[in-house]
Amino acid sequence: MLGTPPPAADAGHDEFPSDPAKPVPFSQEVTTDYPRGYPTHDQRFAASRPDVLVYETEPLEEDLTLAGPIQASLHVATTGTDADWVVKIIDVYPPDFPDPQPNPAHLRMGGYQQLIRGDVMRSRFRKSFEHPEPMTPGQVTPVEFTLPDTLHTFRRGHRVQVQVQSSWFPLVDRNPQTFVPNIARAQASDFRKALHQLHRTPQAPSALTVRVLPNSGN
Repeated sequence: MLGTPPPAADAGHDEFPSDPAKPVPFSQEVTTDYPRGYPTHDQRFAASRPDVLVYETEPLEEDLTLAGPIQASLHVATTGTDADWVVKIIDVYPPDFPDPQPNPAHLRMGGYQQLIRGDVMRSRFRKSFEHPEPMTPGQVTPVEFTLPDTLHTFRRGHRVQVQVQSSWFPLVDRNPQTFVPNIARAQASDFRKALHQLHRTPQAPSALTVRVLPNSGN
């Protein structure tokens, strides 16, 4: 488990706006297709948006290897009645990391934010995929899901970053943020802006849990 101190009593929550008309894209590349390299695209474009929460460690003092599934346990609230919760695990390169040579793609590796794993849970399915339920506006609600397995080493000097957002378009279809029986049949009037909260208190401790392999000494 990647350990951090438990939240303080006054830790509170972080909040961010979500507008279905302006969803967070899954790639900065202008395309009508799914580029093969999108899983490793630089995530700095997302981190700079006001509708993405960013959490980051200090530079690592030694290599850190994460292995296996990543369990996301979120405590969230929204002004709407439905919401998506996207969690992304990111490897942040040091600011002085050298660019590749040759470099036909003009990559800038200093500060590069490499997507390691990401997945989404739609609030309506937080208890059951067979019996979806709306959220109660303003009520702190647990949402738990498991991201796919990973086996990745964050090198010394890199940072571990987590991004939390509520859209990932068009990789994930837009959530109207209004509970409707069938999102595929949602009307334009069903798509509404909402304010989302991620809570981090002892009573509502949002967290990620993952196995950390012992340091090999390399």
